[in-house]
Amino acid sequence: MKKYFAFFIIVLSPCVYAQLQTVPFPKTYMDTTLTQRINNMAIGYKPFMDKQAYSELNIVPGEEIYTDHMIAIQEDFIAEHPEPDQPEEKPSEPAPPAESAQKPEQSVIFAGQTIGGGIVMENNQVIGGSCYPAARDRVFTNQILTTGRYESKYPAFEKALITIFRKEGRCGTIKNDPCGYTCYGIGSSPKCAGVVINSRPEAEDFYHERYWQKYKLYKLPDVISTDIMIACMASGPGSALGQFRKFLGLKYKTSAVDDEMVDAVKKYNGDIHNNWMDVRDEFLQGVAAKRYQGNPSIHKSYKNAIEIKRKNGCHVRPAEPLYR
Repeated sequence: MKKYFAFFIIVLSPCVYAQLQTVPFPKTYMDTTLTQRINNMAIGYKPFMDKQAYSELNIVPGEEIYTDHMIAIQEDFIAEHPEPDQPEEKPSEPAPPAESAQKPEQSVIFAGQTIGGGIVMENNQVIGGSCYPAARDRVFTNQILTTGRYESKYPAFEKALITIFRKEGRCGTIKNDPCGYTCYGIGSSPKCAGVVINSRPEAEDFYHERYWQKYKLYKLPDVISTDIMIACMASGPGSALGQFRKFLGLKYKTSAVDDEMVDAVKKYNGDIHNNWMDVRDEFLQGVAAKRYQGNPSIHKSYKNAIEIKRKNGCHVRPAEPLYR
């Protein structure tokens, strides 16, 4: 018996083979190139580029040096000016009637000679006008020691110089002063001004170029420019201007005077000179309390400094004028 076998040939379409392709194993983050990783991280952190983990502290470089300089000056002043014996207390005189005591002086006319030669306009708008003459003081020298070269052009600057020279009356080295050899408030150490000054004309030019002009103090209204010039000399321009901006309610910056600051002064409502003196007084008393645990001598020395500055603003009429 014969057997027959049938063979069937199955022909597969090419499309069947096309579906069976090799698929590589998925890549992970570690399989990417270094360049790709850097780009991915840059994109991921971009929303946080300008963010900071901590709030920035308002620390001005050099402020600590200026504070040490101020304290050294005060210590030296105290050593050379011991406390006088207190006089016997005299019976107080009756106070004047309340009406006359509270009645303000309205006239802007001053009979004496002014710094700059013109009439002093007592407002927050005037820039480059005349200032009242200096006022006599019970502690510091009652002499005008400036050359007068800047009086006609910048009366407010001239008045600041008069007060500075009355307070900073000599040249020399003071114990514990990081500013080294100092002349008329200008320290020779690189930590401070880094300039050796030998005469008052040199000191005037230095203050004019490195403070009045560089930080554009001349743009401020006269009512406060004298005070800010003295504050810059005492605490350093950056610290003083930053403090003044804070006083005006502006964002803290240590740069030069700008239009925003000038506008804030012109719109200031109140006695800007005396209010600023109150701020400086509080600041200096804080220095005395922190560094010297409220040492009464340092406390009083700072009070003396505030007193002479308070009586010698550009628009402050002197009870006892001081002339050259």
